[in-house]
Amino acid sequence: MGKNRHSSSIFSAPICPRARWLASFLLIILPILSFAQPPSRGPGITPVKSLGAVQYVEVNAPSESSPAKQLIVFVHGTPGSLSTFNRYLNDPVMRENFHMISVTRPGWINDEDEKVPSLTEQAAALEPFLRMDKSGKGAILFAHSYGGPVIARTAMDYSELISGLVFVATTGDPALSGPRWYNRFAVILPRFILGASLKGANAEIMPLRPQLEEMRPRWKDLTMPVLIVQGDEDRLVNPDNALFMEKMLVNSEVTYLHRVGLGHFVLWEEADLIRDTLLSKFQGRDYKIEELLTD
Repeated sequence: MGKNRHSSSIFSAPICPRARWLASFLLIILPILSFAQPPSRGPGITPVKSLGAVQYVEVNAPSESSPAKQLIVFVHGTPGSLSTFNRYLNDPVMRENFHMISVTRPGWINDEDEKVPSLTEQAAALEPFLRMDKSGKGAILFAHSYGGPVIARTAMDYSELISGLVFVATTGDPALSGPRWYNRFAVILPRFILGASLKGANAEIMPLRPQLEEMRPRWKDLTMPVLIVQGDEDRLVNPDNALFMEKMLVNSEVTYLHRVGLGHFVLWEEADLIRDTLLSKFQGRDYKIEELLTD
């Protein structure tokens, strides 16, 4: 009996805790997949359209009959799709103030699509959308989770087209954003076990760290205003990523909303606060951020 216990401990000691972590990871990430469904076609949302390797929907597309609203482009994480931002696309206040585009990034339109882990290529795919702003104000890029590095790279490569950045629960620090043990473990798991969405997410995360390291010296070149939103109980994105970005954005006016007791779902749980802060910061609406935080 003693020998059996000793033999089994070779596996149970390292594997059981990791199995618990993997179970926790799945419990966090699987609800996010529920947002990766076709968008609810509310009034004013266009049918899904394609531009290059990107699919998108649009609200308040510019027309000759009315002044163009400022463009905001929503960029999802991994996994994800354009439907991640339905809450914002259907918000009447957002509709009153913005021309909105929500994208499904390259590699995520179909399960069998080859993933595009290059942030440079992801940024290039967004560039045509930035040029859709007809307000003359420049586009705002709004990202959740892995979408953060995507829009950061986009801003570094196409800064002249961008007037603001919104990072919600996003990665940025190369020391905190590399693959974890379960990402390495997932590499050897077959797709039929892990699922197409999680396998695809893993393909994007594995090569992320060296790309973020390459971007490190370029954060100082960003001069547009930035909004960072981060929950301090986020178990998918280390909350210290927000502190890294705040520190690195030395030439940007940064507003950091640190949300106590919230996790990776802060995008939806604090949608009204994010919306109102966005309007205050980027459009000069009659909101005082200090007052919003005390509501």
